Amino acid sequence: MSTFSMFEIGKSALIASRKSMDVTSHNIANAATPGYSRQDAFLEPIIQRQSQMISGVGVRVSDVRRTRDVFVDAVLRNEIGREAAYLVQQEVLDHIQTAVAEPGDNSIRGVIDSFWSAWQDLSADPDSSSARAQLMERGRSLVDMFNHLGTQLDSISHDIDIHIESLVLRVNDLAERVAALNVEIARALARQEPAADLMDRRDLILDELAELTGGTVSYTAEGNAVRFTIGGFPIVDRDKTYKLEVSLAGPDTEFMWKSSEGDTPQTIANMGGRLGGLKTAKDHLVQDFRQKLEALFNNIVLNVNAVHEDWPPPGDGIPFFTYGSTGPHLGSVEVNPDIVADPSKILATLTTPGDVAHKIARVLADGEDPFDQTVTTEPFVETWTSMIGELGAKAQKVETGVVTQGLLVKELRNRRDSISGVSVDEEVAQLIRQQHAFSAASRVITIADEVIDTIINRMGLAGR
Repeated sequence: MSTFSMFEIGKSALIASRKSMDVTSHNIANAATPGYSRQDAFLEPIIQRQSQMISGVGVRVSDVRRTRDVFVDAVLRNEIGREAAYLVQQEVLDHIQTAVAEPGDNSIRGVIDSFWSAWQDLSADPDSSSARAQLMERGRSLVDMFNHLGTQLDSISHDIDIHIESLVLRVNDLAERVAALNVEIARALARQEPAADLMDRRDLILDELAELTGGTVSYTAEGNAVRFTIGGFPIVDRDKTYKLEVSLAGPDTEFMWKSSEGDTPQTIANMGGRLGGLKTAKDHLVQDFRQKLEALFNNIVLNVNAVHEDWPPPGDGIPFFTYGSTGPHLGSVEVNPDIVADPSKILATLTTPGDVAHKIARVLADGEDPFDQTVTTEPFVETWTSMIGELGAKAQKVETGVVTQGLLVKELRNRRDSISGVSVDEEVAQLIRQQHAFSAASRVITIADEVIDTIINRMGLAGR
């Protein structure tokens, strides 16, 4: 071995220690950076074979790797998507419950009770003009309340549509960024350049994609690129991207995928994450409740009109409620303009005083069939109460899901942080150890210099 080998060994130790300190300093600098994974410098000895001997000639940094657990990442992304779906459903249910305003005086139950009470008052005093005027106003209040709640539900649906469209654009943008990072990472690895920070940036985007869609991540055989799929359809495949589309025109929200511009879109049935939660909230929470609300309103309108206009058959009265060509739907119903102009046209008596008004009151209160007293259905107030109870049960179920998923996601985040997170205290301690190693390597070079100086300047003085 050369006399100067100590210089090379000391030099390699200095370089390795400095690179290790750079990595540790980089960790400390990014301790608060979202998505950053701790990096470690891996050292290995430099081995040189000399004839029959193998001699170590120093140390080098063989690789700088980030600390990441792919399994924990996969499980966490899956649970993040479920949590996001529950959270958005909880948010929508809160809006519905606020719009319903139950229990309260200014609620659907309150106006139904007031409407029924007005018919009761009229049946007790069928000749009272004030009772008729009050009944007319309460009828208008009933229509206004149902229409107002229907408008609020339509507004919630419209807001969900806007949110879905914006998130679909976000998903497509993130997919393009992942594909671009796949290319950058592959290029960096081919050139043996650091790629850990690029991978962290890609993983952060993949976390957001999983939260939005509930999709899954798979890695290529080479390990330098990822494939992101939603319900089996790829949105990112290495350097290629595929557009996610949404159709809001029909009764159900549909997410679609196309392999190319000319191909027929294919429906993604298993959309998860925030987008899946929004779809469920709109199609199965808002719309279902609106349909039941409209069915309840239709039954009230049709049953009151059946008595006021046609009881007993063939009947010669006028409808209490009128509606447009679309039928008795929310937004198209109003109290008969003739009754509004002249409340005396409200029919209270047919054969005995107040019999019509009493009949309508019984229909409203007991669910009695207008034409067959032996047939009864659920009273309208009880129907509404049942709807509110079902809404509350759904809200409770979603709230339980939010709490459960929240605890699970928190535990998984803590586990990932324990693996990939940066502890400043540990990094500072590591930096001190590396500083000592650097100082020791410097001392090796100093001693090597002293040895060479002794050999050159102090040996061989005899005979001079």
